[in-house]
Amino acid sequence: MTRFRCLAAGLLAMLVLGLAPAAQAQDKVRVSILPFSESLGAVVADKQGYFKAENLDVQFKVIGSGAEAMTLLQAGQVDIAFTNTVSTLQALEQGLQATLVAPGAVVRTKGPDSTFALIAKKGLLKSPKDLEGKVIATNIINSTNWLYDVMYLEKHGIDRSKVRFVELPFPQMGDALLNGRVDVIGPSEPFRTVLLDNANFEAFVEPMVDAQPNGDITQYVALTSWVQKNGDAANRFARAIRKAAAFANDPANEARVREINMQFTNLSPALKDRVKLPLFGADVNAAEIRRTMELMLKFGVIKTPVDLTGRVMTVK
Repeated sequence: MTRFRCLAAGLLAMLVLGLAPAAQAQDKVRVSILPFSESLGAVVADKQGYFKAENLDVQFKVIGSGAEAMTLLQAGQVDIAFTNTVSTLQALEQGLQATLVAPGAVVRTKGPDSTFALIAKKGLLKSPKDLEGKVIATNIINSTNWLYDVMYLEKHGIDRSKVRFVELPFPQMGDALLNGRVDVIGPSEPFRTVLLDNANFEAFVEPMVDAQPNGDITQYVALTSWVQKNGDAANRFARAIRKAAAFANDPANEARVREINMQFTNLSPALKDRVKLPLFGADVNAAEIRRTMELMLKFGVIKTPVDLTGRVMTVK
């Protein structure tokens, strides 16, 4: 009792003097993200104070691609990397010992979605068979977009050898289509919204919605050794991402999410309320990632299966 009274007296003295017990230091977590709206889970978690509420000091590094993210992760330059499922599985196939910590964006069950669409001049494509003999622009051969393009072709009975793919960055696709250098393009947001302002263009299909609705597009990945050493911080990070996903998916918060998206992606204010925002997952969906892996094996993007057993973190 005497000890309790001494502690109480000490706390009372601190309050009288305007002092307070020192706050617990925040755990620093270095996170790479991509400059696209699919990264909004982490950005919203930061802006809405969810990381702070979990006592995390998250430091962002914006980079250009999922492949670059995995390189930085392997080099120890970031603790958690935001990347796409294709890059994740490629890195795991190559031997990277990594754990999938938290979900990113997922494919909607029906369009319109924020994933890429195949766009052509009006009237060119009336059925999937019309893609035969066409030149299709994709951002990168063996990328996510290319993978779902070829899956769409096979699903609809189109011989892939009768279609020619060329690589083009998203910003260059519109001019190539307009000038006739390609017949079909596959831009993601915000490029698809901008291009469809052209009355001569129309969207034909969203291949990811057609081929794998509910598919996991992106996720947050960490080295397994880091998760083993920093399991509590990893769980707190995942909880914050889950809260951000629920916030972003709630239509009541759309105006706030669009404002955050415009600021983060440097989007033109004229497009703020027009682009399609991603849908975010509540958990990493291992079954859907395995489905993507099967597609990658089928079309030669990876050569050997990846065992996901124990690689998906259970959020506590």
